[in-house]
Amino acid sequence: MNDASFSTHRPLRLVGLALLYAAQGAPEGLLYIAVPAWLAEHGVAAEAIGAYISIILIPWSLKLVNGLLMDRLAYLPMGRRRPWLLMAQAIMVASLLILGVRAPEGQDLAYVTIVGFAVNMAAAFQDVAIDGMAIDVVPDKERAQANGFMWGGKTLGIAGSSLANGYIITFYGYGAAAIATAAFVGLIMLVPLLVRERPGERLLPWSAGKVSPQSEAQQLHRSWPIVVTLAKAIGRPTSLIFALAVFVALMSYGLHTSFVPVLAVQELKFSQLDFGHLAAAANLVGGLFGIGLCGWIAGALGQRNALLLALAMTAALQLAVGLIPSAPQSQMMFVIYTVVHALLFVLISVCIYAEAMRMSTPAVSATQFSLYMAVLNLGTSFGAQRFGALKSDFGYEGVFLSAGLASLIAATLFGMAGLLERRALRKA
Repeated sequence: MNDASFSTHRPLRLVGLALLYAAQGAPEGLLYIAVPAWLAEHGVAAEAIGAYISIILIPWSLKLVNGLLMDRLAYLPMGRRRPWLLMAQAIMVASLLILGVRAPEGQDLAYVTIVGFAVNMAAAFQDVAIDGMAIDVVPDKERAQANGFMWGGKTLGIAGSSLANGYIITFYGYGAAAIATAAFVGLIMLVPLLVRERPGERLLPWSAGKVSPQSEAQQLHRSWPIVVTLAKAIGRPTSLIFALAVFVALMSYGLHTSFVPVLAVQELKFSQLDFGHLAAAANLVGGLFGIGLCGWIAGALGQRNALLLALAMTAALQLAVGLIPSAPQSQMMFVIYTVVHALLFVLISVCIYAEAMRMSTPAVSATQFSLYMAVLNLGTSFGAQRFGALKSDFGYEGVFLSAGLASLIAATLFGMAGLLERRALRKA
């Protein structure tokens, strides 16, 4: 393992990226699935749960700042991204431990929100570091498969976390669940501790090693060139429409994230544990689908075509539930919706990430990619904020219809971005 590096060892690269994304998914399973169901079971209002989700998602909308820092500041002897990754994971573990030691009660929403915000701040830095490293070390022809492994790992992490934490919260309390999640993330932290980004680099600041020529060539040492290069890359019409499409697509997902636990626990009378089982099963299937088939589907159809197909199917699913009388009140329909949506969202995510990586310029890859991801998470937060008002005005039928309409609009915008890109290539 001493000479292992992500850039030269393909199996290690794919498995390592999947494990790092699993470590990212574990806190999400706790904060986005187990906690909302726990809050709902303690009688917290739907509007308050939606506000909790929208607030803890805010750090993900600030990823542009993270990307600028990582593109500008790097300790190159240990790699362009790896030191940031190690620091972010250490802070995430510490935040989860703080959350666990306090062991909040069901009505202590303010404390849960504050520490959830801190966990997500660290997770957002970790995410930018992983994605920046993937852009730097994953070959173009491998990106769809790599993103399948990454999103598969994240979805399996969410599944395992939501299932395990559902049990732990039920029998041992919320604090024990936070500590268990911290232990899992700490275990995965061994991967970047033991694996170099590129051959010959230092494992730790005091270890032997030197700066990789590839990292030195890609690194910009002044801020102004980063701003200019980023402005040129982002200012293209294709890039702007792509970013808008990402925002709208994830607005639909933000709605989904907010209403699913509330609908399950407060309306359909699932227990928190039963809902945890369902969410875990859906994410388990989605994770296996991501690792086994998403890369192949994206490669066979093309990333953009696979994305359009997945969004169209998601829109059809959400619109059908909203239009069929009494469908939102059916437990069976809810189970079908949850599993199918999990599969489709993994494919959507894999394709969006692969497309965003393809469109990112190497010199500013962390910044440009994180800008796309900031837009993605801003859309998620915006969608989560709309849940309370939509439910109040139009009921769950209106929520499903709104999510379906957003998915349909996103598919249209992605299609427009692809058309503009093909026209630009023909002119060139």
